Amino acid sequence: MKRLAWRTSLAGPSFLGRTPRTCSSSSSAGLLLQEKMATDTDAPLKDEQRMNPLGIQMLSKGLHEQIFRGAQVRYSEEDIQKSVEHLKKHDLWGKETSTIPDVELQLPRMYGANIDEHFCHLAQAQNLPYLEAAKELIQLKMPPMPTEWAWEVGWTRYGPNGEREKVDFPDERALVFDVEVCMEEGHCPTLAVALSPNAWYSWCSKRLVEQRYSWSNQLGLSDLIPLENSSSLKRQEGEERLVVGHNVSFDRAHIKEQYLIQGSQMRFLDTMSMHMAISGLTGFQRSLWKAAKQGKGRGLQQVKQHIKKTRGKDSGPMIGSWNWVDISSINNLADVHSLYVGGQPLQKEARELFVKGSMNDIRNNFQELMNYCSLDVQATYEVFHEQLPLFLKRCPHPVTFAGMLEMGVSYLPVNQNWEKYLDEAQITYEELQKEMKKSLMNLADNTCQLLHEERYKGDPWMWDLKWDLQTFKQKKTKPTRKKKKDANEEPPKVVEKASPLEWQEDPGPPTEEEEQSQNTSQQVLQSLKETVALQPKRIQHLPGHPEWYRNLCPRLNDPSWAPGPSLISLQMRVTPKLMRLTWDGFPLHYSEKHGWGYLVPGRKDNLLEDDPEAALPTCPFRVIEHLYREYCKGKGKEQPVSLDSYLEEEFLTENGDFWQKFELLGHVEVDTDVDSITREQRQEEMESGKSSPEYHHGNGPYNDVNIPGCWFFKLPHKDGNASNVGSPFAKDFLPKMEDGTLKAGIGAADGTHALEINKKISFWRNAHKRIR
Repeated sequence: MKRLAWRTSLAGPSFLGRTPRTCSSSSSAGLLLQEKMATDTDAPLKDEQRMNPLGIQMLSKGLHEQIFRGAQVRYSEEDIQKSVEHLKKHDLWGKETSTIPDVELQLPRMYGANIDEHFCHLAQAQNLPYLEAAKELIQLKMPPMPTEWAWEVGWTRYGPNGEREKVDFPDERALVFDVEVCMEEGHCPTLAVALSPNAWYSWCSKRLVEQRYSWSNQLGLSDLIPLENSSSLKRQEGEERLVVGHNVSFDRAHIKEQYLIQGSQMRFLDTMSMHMAISGLTGFQRSLWKAAKQGKGRGLQQVKQHIKKTRGKDSGPMIGSWNWVDISSINNLADVHSLYVGGQPLQKEARELFVKGSMNDIRNNFQELMNYCSLDVQATYEVFHEQLPLFLKRCPHPVTFAGMLEMGVSYLPVNQNWEKYLDEAQITYEELQKEMKKSLMNLADNTCQLLHEERYKGDPWMWDLKWDLQTFKQKKTKPTRKKKKDANEEPPKVVEKASPLEWQEDPGPPTEEEEQSQNTSQQVLQSLKETVALQPKRIQHLPGHPEWYRNLCPRLNDPSWAPGPSLISLQMRVTPKLMRLTWDGFPLHYSEKHGWGYLVPGRKDNLLEDDPEAALPTCPFRVIEHLYREYCKGKGKEQPVSLDSYLEEEFLTENGDFWQKFELLGHVEVDTDVDSITREQRQEEMESGKSSPEYHHGNGPYNDVNIPGCWFFKLPHKDGNASNVGSPFAKDFLPKMEDGTLKAGIGAADGTHALEINKKISFWRNAHKRIR
């Protein structure tokens, strides 16, 4: 009677008291693909296969009668025609379909009049004890939070009257639970807090309380948090319990009983998952939501850009107001709590101690961190109190709730092969890392050759790097007095160089005098040894090499010294330039203000006359134009019409009239006033920011990046155009590497190889900590 009374009380948002829906044959078997009616009145043969009007095999007659209780399927010519048109659209109409022998299987007894009622009854029976526990939890009067937390290993219970006692585990039907882990010490749980309708609970790890010189890196069951009676689980006597948490799968991973082979009746409800079902955001909405919180003007600009891109399509999100921003949020606890509960924002600064601090830091701030954890538990309870009625209203079918309970206790069964997989994956990752680093070092070494004849000035990537050289310094030598020659001293013997003709003849065995004379190579070595004294006391770091290369090489006094540019990595700004990365054929470029982007050639408004006093490097925009034209040829794309393309054709002509005219123009005096006016007009156009290419559209141009002959466009960012890209090797660019939008330049074999390795190892680099 108690359960029935509760069903009545939750008749609004709950689904326990709802009337089961009547199962229609069309909704169960499909509206479009339906059973073909018999053309005569004779009963079909027992072994006759059931086919729909489109020639697709359906359930056997025996299964159909058991599942749908002999319901007749109704269809119309209009539905059939729509189905045919749909199949034609996808080039599937008229294709032969395979058939399989009919299955004759006696199904278990069905609860209810149809399959819908059957699953409703099963889900209601499965959900009932956990919904009762959830009801008790949201109706609780929260006990007062302890003012001081116990410094003891294991669980401590804090009663509503301030009493405190040590317990084996929280013997409660429902809990709100949160675990904190010291990330610098591994994956062992450090402390935890739980809240029930009757009391508060705290748990401390023995690794936190008991100070030892070292602990084992291998975790055991004794390191995890007990939430149930293990002996009862072995006897299959476990009681149905409910644990609520925000991102509760993280907390569940640190519970002891979840690793027992016997299984448990404990189930978990995740307030983060429930929020996604109630007021979750799409990927595009997440970007807009973040932009709206930073400033609505910036967010509106992104909306307009999105609508402009999707205009003309049959479907696409058309956002007309910002009301949805106020009734949704991203998924972290602080924003979810602000959405459902409101009030003062949660203080999350203490969380950094668990992320970056040591175990000693946690010991020294124990009470503060326990309060932080308990406030998270309180916030999770307040969110759950508001969420549960909304969730049951938005998702009324009982199978939805049952599915959440079952999916929350999934596990991955592994054996010793799992550890083998982890070790081999890590070894392979490290080997590929070394191989990629070797390719990057080769790129740096080979790029130094551009220093010869200053060829770097014509390179679309390397022109703006620091190519300053460090001159080789020597100590000044003191002049020595000449010694008086001894009359008996013989003059030094000079070894005459043989003529080329003499080299071709066999000199024969050396004479006794030649053997006694000093070898020429030894003389050279001796002269080199004498130069050691000329070196300065402080040894220079790679003199004769450009500055960007010296920054990649460790100094000799570095304990981790290794030869060559061993400091190079994907995180360095010089790496994309060494790899000669391109975006749709345009070379990548870095801006201090806008992050990573690319250069689009063809800009004319900033091609002012060279200032002889300016020491800034000049962009080789002609080379970039040629690079993009070659890219278009390779892709079969239409080449943009360059403003100077006609000059190229004219300069290649052999017409004497043109060259005579060109020579005359070279002697014509230029009107300085007109030239100054033209320069001022160009400067005004450049500062106005109106200049843009006609043949390319993207995130830009940003004309405040003044690169003569080129527009600067930013690489796209997942959080919107206002955000800057810090690295083109981020995981968000992997699809662009796969489709060739982002790739290494032609001739950079080591760059292409490094980019391929980066794609291979990106998953393990980003996920290995979670997998382990």
